[in-house]
Parts: sequence; structure tokens; C-alpha cells
Amino acid sequence: MRTVGIVGCGTIGTALARALEQEYATQARLVALCDRSAAQAHILQTRLRSHPPIVSLPQLIRRAQLVIEAASVSVSSLVAQLALTANRDVLIMSAGGLLQRPALWQTAAGRSRGHLYLPSGALCGLDGVKAMALGSIRRISLTTRKPPRALAGAPGLARRKIQLERLRRATVVFAGSPLEAIRAFPQNTNVAATLTLSALVYRSSRSGRRPKITVRVIADPRARRNSHEVEVEAEAGRLIARLESRPSTENPKTSEMAIRSALVTLKQLFAPVRIGT
Repeated sequence: MRTVGIVGCGTIGTALARALEQEYATQARLVALCDRSAAQAHILQTRLRSHPPIVSLPQLIRRAQLVIEAASVSVSSLVAQLALTANRDVLIMSAGGLLQRPALWQTAAGRSRGHLYLPSGALCGLDGVKAMALGSIRRISLTTRKPPRALAGAPGLARRKIQLERLRRATVVFAGSPLEAIRAFPQNTNVAATLTLSALVYRSSRSGRRPKITVRVIADPRARRNSHEVEVEAEAGRLIARLESRPSTENPKTSEMAIRSALVTLKQLFAPVRIGT
């Protein structure tokens, strides 16, 4: 029986907590919740049969063998560092935080008996990207297209004084590096971080120079789904992958595929069969 703690009690945290109780009750026990909003944590606590205690982050890590982060990019790197330092396994949803503060968790990962798991999120083609990274990758591009309401409140829009309600056609609201994308759209571009880490973590000694990675974010009033298109040019070949996902009914900033990707990653942790690299 593996003990589990969840950091972040929003849309994704709730879906994972319910899955743990409903599908993995004989394999895992949810022992702690943590959220910066006590009210949010209490809402999830009351919805669960086990009513797990609401505790601080250090307490959660002491109690849980598997730590799940579903909070935000502002805390994900710290959660990874603390969990790995304590030799815990940790599943990180807010990949952008890992890209912003790599020094926090990379050293801990190299010394830990625990493992860090990073779901694909609303992104397809990562198996191919990882395989291509064993050789030379020349270029990677990611184009994210979303309805304007899914981008509302992003700091990158405020800096550029973009008024989403006035857009009448598809508009490029950002173009730049993955790190810049995370800072401009912290709730919308975790896929950029996941893609970047896939290309860098799996690089071999013969991979040559780091690939150039570019990100574009498009606000499209006609879009009804979130889409992410990846294009990779490498010595092994060329990869093009596009995924269209409907937004979560509970949170338009969260893709339904991001939730399901988290659930599949959880399934792989407990299942005897794993498919894909």
C-alpha cells in the first residue's frame, strides 16, 4: 500500500484524488492534502470518503511515499526538490516551474532514491522527441492556439496591453523562448516546459548543440478547443504532432487532455504494463 499526498486541490488535484479513492483503493491510500487556500483544500477534503487531513507541505512529504503536485509553477520546483531530497517519488503537473528554477530540483534528483514523473499533459509526440534527442535535433517549434477566455489574466497580455475581448481574428499574442512563454503565460504553457525538458533530459553525448526551441501563443476567437502543434527537425527525421483538446468544464484554463494525461501517468505507476517510452 503506497501512501499519497496531493499538493494543490483544484481541478487536476481533485481528479487525481477521486481516482485514487475509486480505482486504486487496494494499492494506494491518500494520507494528506495541501493547498495555499485552506478553503479549497477543505472543499476537496469533504468530497472524499477518506477525509484526508490538511497539512503543511513538509508534513505532507513526511507522510507520503508519493507526492503529487497539481498547484502552480510558483511552487512545483520547490515541491520536487523537497520530495526528492526526502527520497520520495514525485509527480509534477506544473512543469513550467521546473524550467524556471532547474537548480532547485536537478541536484536533488541526481542524489535521490525517489523518482520524478512528468506527464505529457496536453501534448502529443513526446516519445518521438525523446528518441530524436539521442541524436541531433536542429529545431523545435510549438504553436499553442486557445480561445481568448482561456488566456485571460496572463501577465504577458498585461505587459503588451492586449485586450482579449476586442480580438476579432486569430492573433499571435506571444513569440519567444519556452522560458519566456512560461513567464508570460504561467497557466497556459506548461506544455512548453515539458517539451523542452523532453529534448534536453534525454540528450546523449553525441547530440551536439542544444536545439533551438521557439514557442508561439495564438488567441483565436473562433477556436472552440485548445490546440498544441509540435514540429521537430532532426537528423533522425521530421516530426509533426497536433492535438486539439476541449477545455475542462470546471476550468477553461485547464485542458481535458492534461487531466487525462495525469490520470494515465497515475495508472502507469500502479499498473504492471507500461506502453511507450
